[in-house]
Amino acid sequence: MHHHGNLSRRRLLTQAGAAGLALGLGPMALAESDYPNQPIRFIVPFAAGGVTDLTMRTVSKYVATHMGHPIVIDNRAGAGGTVGLAGVAKANPNGYTIGATASSSIIATPLLNNDVPFDPSTDFAFICLLATVPMVLTVPVSVPATTAAEFLKYVEANRGKLNYGSTAVGHYGHVAMMEVSDSLKAGMVHSPYKGEAPLMQDLLGGTLQAAFFAPSTAKPLADAGKLRMLGISGSQRLRTLPNLPTLAEQGWSAPIFKMNPGWVGVIAPAKTPAPIIARLTDEYVGAIKNPGVAQQISEYGMDPVGANGEEFAATYRAEKPIWRALLAKAGLEIKGG
Repeated sequence: MHHHGNLSRRRLLTQAGAAGLALGLGPMALAESDYPNQPIRFIVPFAAGGVTDLTMRTVSKYVATHMGHPIVIDNRAGAGGTVGLAGVAKANPNGYTIGATASSSIIATPLLNNDVPFDPSTDFAFICLLATVPMVLTVPVSVPATTAAEFLKYVEANRGKLNYGSTAVGHYGHVAMMEVSDSLKAGMVHSPYKGEAPLMQDLLGGTLQAAFFAPSTAKPLADAGKLRMLGISGSQRLRTLPNLPTLAEQGWSAPIFKMNPGWVGVIAPAKTPAPIIARLTDEYVGAIKNPGVAQQISEYGMDPVGANGEEFAATYRAEKPIWRALLAKAGLEIKGG
């Protein structure tokens, strides 16, 4: 009887293996069913304590608890995220090394540098677009505009007289305002600043007539009546600023206004098996759907999204050519793919 039990069990296992092969899962399917069975290393290509790092820690802590195995954060900062992403690209694609990326690290940085040691379009599997990083168009109270439409009228009436600033040539705050200036042939002058603090100082002082800021930077000053928020980037309103309309819904129709300047997401080495990618996608999308996690991410000044790998890859493919054109228009040399 005992012998017979073994035989039928062996036959069942053989049939299960054959079924796995028939579904195109390959012989690894059986091994993957017990994934994960050891800690997962999660490479964050930025320094500890930044907003991207905090977001990844918050989400991964939830996922680790849910999966029952630790996720160990490995901060590898440097070269605009390139050092950490190279680590993800070269890792063993077994599901035990995954990573984070910001949009700038896999779009702008590879476009502006020809020596990036990975190809974002082929070296990664996209797991989940966790959150977007929106920006708010702000003006000093001396500018007579309360909406994005009124601002355009003001720009038209003051051709050749207006100044705007951003934190770097080619950053969202630069190329988005350049789009406004060019579309109205307004000749607005751009000044790059070293960081948000001096940029804000000149906006509040009235040296600049417009600038884009992170919502968390702009909101307290708007609440205090020191500046005005006219609209927000992206395709949806920010949940922490529900009364602030998007620029797109106010008629600003160029692609730059419908996208967000940045996003953060989870990636894996390209050859990671599909069932493992599917599992990780479910876990990370599930984490963003958790109200506590979503709330925490909103408090970091991001907008929780939780798009799956296919949607994430589609976002990357759609935005790359837009950024390529905008960066070239901003006078930056496109060196890479």
